[in-house]
Amino acid sequence: MTTRNPETPEYKQLRQTMDDIKTLKIQGATNVAIYGVEAFAKHAETVPVKDDDLLAHLEPLVEEISFVRVTEPALRNGLRYVMTGIRREGKEVASELGQAYVKLIDDAKKRIFKIGAERIRDGSRVFTHCHSSISVGIFLEAAKQGKDFDVINTETRPLFQGRKTARILAKQNIRVTHVVDSAMRWAMNSFNPHMIFLGADAITVEGVALNKIGSRLCALASEEEHIPLYICTSLLKYDQATSIGRLSEIEMRSPLEIWDEGCPEGVKVLNPAFETIDRRNISAYITEAGLIPPQSVHQTFRRIYGSQIHDFQQLWS
Repeated sequence: MTTRNPETPEYKQLRQTMDDIKTLKIQGATNVAIYGVEAFAKHAETVPVKDDDLLAHLEPLVEEISFVRVTEPALRNGLRYVMTGIRREGKEVASELGQAYVKLIDDAKKRIFKIGAERIRDGSRVFTHCHSSISVGIFLEAAKQGKDFDVINTETRPLFQGRKTARILAKQNIRVTHVVDSAMRWAMNSFNPHMIFLGADAITVEGVALNKIGSRLCALASEEEHIPLYICTSLLKYDQATSIGRLSEIEMRSPLEIWDEGCPEGVKVLNPAFETIDRRNISAYITEAGLIPPQSVHQTFRRIYGSQIHDFQQLWS
């Protein structure tokens, strides 16, 4: 048995989870973080090594897991949350730490739901793009509070995640108008929404958000139509590596998602999954710390989570 590839059930499950994240069987930044961190924590607690050998085994594994999908800082922060605790208390607390991180995510989301719902009033029209569990949670919380409002959402090609948003809201009797992605500017002009709620897969030190492709077009259209745009996300999606100069990467997914058969020879199909939203187009972030301006992301993250999540770059000093 080697510490690099220990033949334990927990290690095999971790490898399976990594494969499921890579092949998109596990989707959504929150789900990726939860499944990835829980699997890693169970492995860390059961791997048959300790002390320096333990860290020598886990650190490269953290790096490998971190970049199974490149645009997943919530996963990376979760892995660092577990590693920070292991360095302090030993691997015996790893599973407990994994569960604690999942609770951090859950508590943050519940608080964001309530804060975001305060922005919605009777008669509000809210525009959204793709599927964000936090944005949807805000809408459901507002409906639970008895508010009457409308949502305009996009279908989100090529995998149509926006349909998931429409189905969930319609099931709760929230009025939804569904449009193709390329009609988002037209929809804003036609329906004159009071605000735009977008999720985020990552946030950079500059306060830039990374979200589903089409989000920057949405932001630019919001500027043209003078509609405030809010990014609804936990600060656990802050990419700490951007504070030392690393650029957040844009994940390129399979072209087969766009054109899976009959594509003419010589046609190059590109499928970028995400794009950036400039902080100048963001009215505020709706987070577990309340509404904060884009330039306050780094300081707010450090204030709330700095003692619990030590990113690996900090070990250089």
